Amino acid sequence: MVSEPIPGLILSFAMPAIIGMIAGAVYNIVDRIFVGQFVGSVGLAAISVSFPAMLFMMAFAMLICIGGSSRVAILFGARRIRAAEQALTTTFVLLAIVGICCVAASFCGLDRILSLAGGSGEVLETARAYLRIVMLGAPFGLFGFGANFLVRASGSPRYAMYTQIIGALCNVALDAFFIMKLDMGVAGAAYGTVAAQAISAVFGLAFFWRREAPLRPRAAFVSWPRFDVVKKIFAVGSAPFFMEISFVLYMTIMNQLVLKYGGETGLSAMGIFFSLDSLFFLPAMAIGEAAQPIIGYNYGAGEPKRVLKAIFCAMTMAIVFYIISGALAEIFARELMALFTGDETLLAIGVPGMRIGYIGIPFMGVTIITNASLQGLGKGMASLILSFCRHVLCMFVPLLTLPHFFGLNGVWMSFPFGDIGGSLISAGFLIWLVRWLKSPAALVIK
Repeated sequence: MVSEPIPGLILSFAMPAIIGMIAGAVYNIVDRIFVGQFVGSVGLAAISVSFPAMLFMMAFAMLICIGGSSRVAILFGARRIRAAEQALTTTFVLLAIVGICCVAASFCGLDRILSLAGGSGEVLETARAYLRIVMLGAPFGLFGFGANFLVRASGSPRYAMYTQIIGALCNVALDAFFIMKLDMGVAGAAYGTVAAQAISAVFGLAFFWRREAPLRPRAAFVSWPRFDVVKKIFAVGSAPFFMEISFVLYMTIMNQLVLKYGGETGLSAMGIFFSLDSLFFLPAMAIGEAAQPIIGYNYGAGEPKRVLKAIFCAMTMAIVFYIISGALAEIFARELMALFTGDETLLAIGVPGMRIGYIGIPFMGVTIITNASLQGLGKGMASLILSFCRHVLCMFVPLLTLPHFFGLNGVWMSFPFGDIGGSLISAGFLIWLVRWLKSPAALVIK
């Protein structure tokens, strides 16, 4: 971590992370392909209106996992093993608490949540069955998600990749079994996803009980998490938490606008778009996740020059990825949409919308890596301010104004506005961060 050339180190962490993220994207894509082909547009719309609630659950996972993995990486880099294990333990305990809360929430208030997200009639009935199963299985998803972050922070990106690949392969097989063989519809998709997440979680958690594990959550059985550790985890994780919470609100408003200007067919098209987004957008976020422990470890080890090299190497990789994925989305928009449905009315809405939505995606590389760098260095407040400015100014303002002038196309146009505007704000934070890393203050580790 402190001696290998940065480009090779970034690649050694990023490639497994990208492959793992693509494998993880299969969870969303496979669900929607099976639902679209065997249930129809109502099933796709049902998953779309369930998405904000799932994002809300993911917000708490991000709060804990990103903050916890950043803390573990910094302490591990400083060779403070006991403190790193305490942070590891605290992260798992916090995930367990959130998982229990999700199970409790599955028994009340689902109809209200789904109605706010645009669900009604048959779509609401279908979405309720899907979301209740997903929330009952939330502990499996949370522990699998958390183990992946913490395994990578412990210096084993390849093992983290394997946990995601195993989960993705199981999800494909189980979805096919529940939907095609047992004809369980969207409920089958939910059961398949939860079962696959459970398998992935067991495999991920097993890493920390291996004989050669670099860190072990031994304290989990003998002590309650310390407040100062929780505070530091939340300080770093607050920015991605805010980002996810604001995205929940963003998705809720978006679904209402899509329903207003495009009906349930528009909701189905948006559901397909976000499924493909997990393939064309999220893998570059894996580059940021891969760079984060490298940045944190080298910062903890007193190597600010290597931190700078890691930031710019990761940013170059992310931008190149987005240029390629954006080009593929523009050229093959119809073919990609057709994987989910043969409905020409749906394709007529989804294909041009997808092409509009991906115009600004290359700019997102700057935003993602700047945020990951701030989190890896423990600068939670700066990351929070960046996320707040980007979401309020570059996402909500376009979403609330453009549809009034351009209808459904205005909703699609809000994506490139957010991508381009966010990159401009992030560039300012990046300049500040580079100057700080070149100053003597960067050598003081708190």
